[in-house]
Amino acid sequence: MPVGPRILIQRLRRRLGTRDAVIMMPWLVLALGLITTAGVSEQTRRFGSQEHQRIESTLLDNLIDTLRSKLEIDITMLAAVVGLFNASTEVKRDEFRNFYETLALNTGQLDGVQGVGFSSWIPGAQLPAFEQRLRQEGFPKFVVRPPGPRANYSAIEFLEPFDWRNQRAFGYDMYAEPVRRQAMQRAAQTGNASLSGKVRLLQETEEDLQRGVLIYVPIYTDKGQQPGASQRILRGWAYSPLRMNDVVNSAISAINNIDLVGTGVLVFDGTKPNAKDLLFDNLNLLNRNELRHPTYEKLNIGGRTWLVGVQLAPRLVGPNGISSAYWINLLMGISASTVSALITRMLVANHLATKQALLISEAAAQERALASTVFDESGQGIIVSNPEGRILMANNAFTQLTGYRNSEIKGQRASLLKSGRHDNAYYAEMWNELTNKGFWEGDIWNRLRSGEIRNHHLNISTVRDDDLQPRYYVGMLQDVTKRRKREEAVLYAANHDILTGLANRSMLMEQLESHLALAKRHGHAVGLLYLDLDGFKPVNDRFGHGIGDRVLQIVADRFRNVIRQGDLLCRQGGDEFVVLVPQAGGTEQLEAMAWKLVEASRAAFLELDKVIEISASVGVARFPEHGNTCEQLLAAADNAMYTAKRAKSNPVQVSRVLASSNG
Repeated sequence: MPVGPRILIQRLRRRLGTRDAVIMMPWLVLALGLITTAGVSEQTRRFGSQEHQRIESTLLDNLIDTLRSKLEIDITMLAAVVGLFNASTEVKRDEFRNFYETLALNTGQLDGVQGVGFSSWIPGAQLPAFEQRLRQEGFPKFVVRPPGPRANYSAIEFLEPFDWRNQRAFGYDMYAEPVRRQAMQRAAQTGNASLSGKVRLLQETEEDLQRGVLIYVPIYTDKGQQPGASQRILRGWAYSPLRMNDVVNSAISAINNIDLVGTGVLVFDGTKPNAKDLLFDNLNLLNRNELRHPTYEKLNIGGRTWLVGVQLAPRLVGPNGISSAYWINLLMGISASTVSALITRMLVANHLATKQALLISEAAAQERALASTVFDESGQGIIVSNPEGRILMANNAFTQLTGYRNSEIKGQRASLLKSGRHDNAYYAEMWNELTNKGFWEGDIWNRLRSGEIRNHHLNISTVRDDDLQPRYYVGMLQDVTKRRKREEAVLYAANHDILTGLANRSMLMEQLESHLALAKRHGHAVGLLYLDLDGFKPVNDRFGHGIGDRVLQIVADRFRNVIRQGDLLCRQGGDEFVVLVPQAGGTEQLEAMAWKLVEASRAAFLELDKVIEISASVGVARFPEHGNTCEQLLAAADNAMYTAKRAKSNPVQVSRVLASSNG
């Protein structure tokens, strides 16, 4: 049957339309591919910009925390020096050296700290006597410098380690220099640690010249008995000179973050990045004019502000989000679009299946990239659990921290790490904060697969669904066991006598004040026994200080065995000891304890194979009869002890001084 003209024209149009669609499809696919590539590239760029900000923020936080920790540990060591001077009316050079070596051995945190020293405060009239005393101590050419008449002087009297570099500063009057003087005055006026501005340390030479700062902590002759720093009598300053390159480089080396490699780190003294205030520049960015996009954060410590900045390494993503991954994605997107257009021309009938495959491939690639970024590349241990607390996944860092393989813990409850050191209330509070705030952070003791118990810093975040119900819990672990041990060692050194391990005067005064407050509130008594060893000086003179020190250690052990659990035994300094009895009975019971201490001191020293005869004179004071304050009670016991030394027939004496009615 012949085809009419109208039908023929319609068939031709349909054929032409189908052909045009086939011809245009590759161009349409190419256009869509390029648009998709542009969108993905822009998304990659934005993600890169966010990643740049995240990396810089993380590095800055790590640097700030590590620098603050190093400076606070240095301040704590200086507080221990204050405790040493408060415990002794006179500190010998050998004693200061032994004290420093003990601190250096226990802390392991002296990287960048040029030394630990003491600078004396000298009124002008006392300068000749001070210089003469130092010359008699073995420094015949000692003079305070710079020379010249001044109303008051300061002089570096002790500085350890006493090597060639620190000897360059010996005798220097830091108070004569304006930047140092400003920090010293602030410390003396406030009673707190004070950080100086940028200086050139006297220890520096032209070889390995570094910028420096100093930290000062005041020492008073009244040992903290006056109510305010401005009313107290200044003895001098405990201080540390810091070489900034060494300090900041040691902080950088302590941070386990691969992103620090090639990253610029800058530290300025003040709140603005001025070249004249530069303290540290590891890559010399300022001098080479390569400082283009740094991020800064302030660090406030010791009454001063530092501006800490980082500029990421060129190999990392830039602030605009452009990186090698961006160009790779762009090139691959363009290539894929072109190939897809060519394939589409041949396989136009299967374009829907191809599109679906590309979408699935893209989603899988994004999922793999996210998993790789969050889990495999993180330096912190990460664990993800469901709302019931069962573990869904964990990263390699978590395996390294705990020893558990992913296959071992998947499906297990996160409570398998419980150490037994926290009670149920601790975990109840944790879940309460997670439920109400969606976040919990703190230090926690965990038991590893090996059975070892370690201290971890844990952050837990709640991931919620569209209905705001918990869907996942994400925990991030970091091992802080070593840092905790270092802090405990520094705290122990600040509150204990180095020779005997007993509490020092600083800890005694703190405990005495606390127990007196409790006694006044609850109406019970507090006892104080002040002991002095009779005949100890001849032991030192005859057998030497080594035997003398051993005698003090043996006597301290004997006294520990006499006192009750809950009582505090303290070494005041020299051959003086104090026993604090928080829950004291009557004076008769305190006298009985005093006699036991006397008998313990008189026992033969069989351990030393030498004839050593010593005894103890004991003064007894009791709150509330003999004093209402720490100073009154300590003075009453001290006076009673001197009465006992004079009354040779009775080495135990009770204070005869009664407390005044108004305290």
